[in-house]
Amino acid sequence: MELERAIKTRRSIRHFSSRPLEQGILEKIFHAGIHAPSHCNTQGWKFIFIDDADVKEKIFAAGGSCAVRNAPYGILVLYNTALSDNLEYRDWLQSSAAAIQNMLLTIHDLGLGGCWICHLPRKKVLRKIFNIPKLYSPVAYLIFGYPKTEPLFMPRRYRLEEMWAVNKFVWPCEKLKPEIRLKRAAKKIYFVLPDFIKKVIMPLTDKLVKKFNN
Repeated sequence: MELERAIKTRRSIRHFSSRPLEQGILEKIFHAGIHAPSHCNTQGWKFIFIDDADVKEKIFAAGGSCAVRNAPYGILVLYNTALSDNLEYRDWLQSSAAAIQNMLLTIHDLGLGGCWICHLPRKKVLRKIFNIPKLYSPVAYLIFGYPKTEPLFMPRRYRLEEMWAVNKFVWPCEKLKPEIRLKRAAKKIYFVLPDFIKKVIMPLTDKLVKKFNN
């Protein structure tokens, strides 16, 4: 697929068929990830492939998105934070994001669909589930597989000329919306709840999560 077309036609996909991965697909996705730029060329990524239903259920039961449980395949992206001395800009997050975008574009190019998930349990919980050392930071989780239906077109929210300026910030000052403050506070509380309470309120939280067509 031509690069510009791949970038403009990629969509976040959350609904998948039961079609199994073809041979060699996973290696191509990971190769794309490790060829992303990384801070000071540290290349500190680690990728954990997940296809075990029990593991996905553990992530979901600990507070992860229902999309994690429902998707046939997942990739947990980690980065070695011991390689970074830039705490101000957290460059391991930027390096991870570059690898994630490479993998999502490759997933799309190969005829699959994927979605970038950050609705996950607390990092210390993920470390326990996967036995991850402290210096490796879980960054995000990719769900992927073969799309169940043809993805719908998602228009851009803003015109191109609204998104860039020259030499200075030109946009009006914005205030943090009350609903965002409320959601942030609710998530902080939710993250620290015991798992048995999360299981009780999970039907309610699933209803409150934004629903997507793709």
